[in-house]
Amino acid sequence: MDRLEANRNYDCFCGNGIASEFVAGYILEKFNLGRTDLTPFKVAIVSDRQVSGYYYNQFESQFLIRNIKPQLICCEATESSKSLKSVHDITFDLTEAALGAGDWIIALGGGGVLDCASFAQAVYGGGAGLILVPTTLSSMAESTVADIAYLNSGKYKDAVRTEVSPEAVFVDPSFLKTVPSKYKNNGFAPIIRLAVLIDTDLINGLITEGQDFRIFLNRVYSARSRIESKNPQLLTLGSEIAHAIEGYFRFMNYSEGQALALSLYSCMPEAGRQALGAIYAKLGLPTKLEGVAKSMIMKSLDSILDRKGEGPFSVVDYDNGKWAIRSLDKASALGLFSERLDIIC
Repeated sequence: MDRLEANRNYDCFCGNGIASEFVAGYILEKFNLGRTDLTPFKVAIVSDRQVSGYYYNQFESQFLIRNIKPQLICCEATESSKSLKSVHDITFDLTEAALGAGDWIIALGGGGVLDCASFAQAVYGGGAGLILVPTTLSSMAESTVADIAYLNSGKYKDAVRTEVSPEAVFVDPSFLKTVPSKYKNNGFAPIIRLAVLIDTDLINGLITEGQDFRIFLNRVYSARSRIESKNPQLLTLGSEIAHAIEGYFRFMNYSEGQALALSLYSCMPEAGRQALGAIYAKLGLPTKLEGVAKSMIMKSLDSILDRKGEGPFSVVDYDNGKWAIRSLDKASALGLFSERLDIIC
């Protein structure tokens, strides 16, 4: 088990098998002050049906041998159901289980599960601690180092948010072996965004087989940290069109990663777009938006900007050979988005 250099104020570990072997031991060692078991501590494991079907029994066993029976809280945490209703259902179960200070909420799943569980822990009044166990590339690369949990509302992406503060993260690469094929490329786009902004060699990490995953993740986190120290707003590159695509389809037709991949492709200058197109072909990412007219996405973008106020609006754009933040009025912002949509529509 190795520590990841996540540049966060909590522990972040990486290693094959650590999720089912070290989480309970970590709680016992760090927070249970030398007790030989976890009693009377309570543990609630928040997961979705698919992940829990694969891993729950194996994950649960480390607690059972310490004389505690975790409670499994199943939630629907796809993008289309990552909502306040899901959080309400989780907090209801936490209340019924009477979790309180010194007890633990463990989020086991992809980004939707981590967001919903983290949000529930943040608003739940019991004071239980939070541990994140991501099971997808996207959640390992992004959700584990995010200091905010996001929920969607209706057709609006990330409309509800709250600050979160986990005690620890356990990144287990062995989970990636069972990610369904239709979701495997969902985690590529956030890493491609980091590559485009600051470290193009990250692309090789997505394509190369048999690499050291810990080294790769450390590089991902390092790139994110460098961008944050430069200007965190750069991490919004491509978000506007991606959110409009997801929202138009009510988070159904295009995954979060596919929508972002399309938007990033549209943001690139022509030379970079040609190179990125070849990479997308290898990774199974789309370069054309299908099933909707450009005018409908423009309408969604107009609505998104209206919700942000009168402007000016900060938009990341490639300018004079580098990525920069442009301050645009609404008409100029929509004009830029229209040019980008012409590339993918």
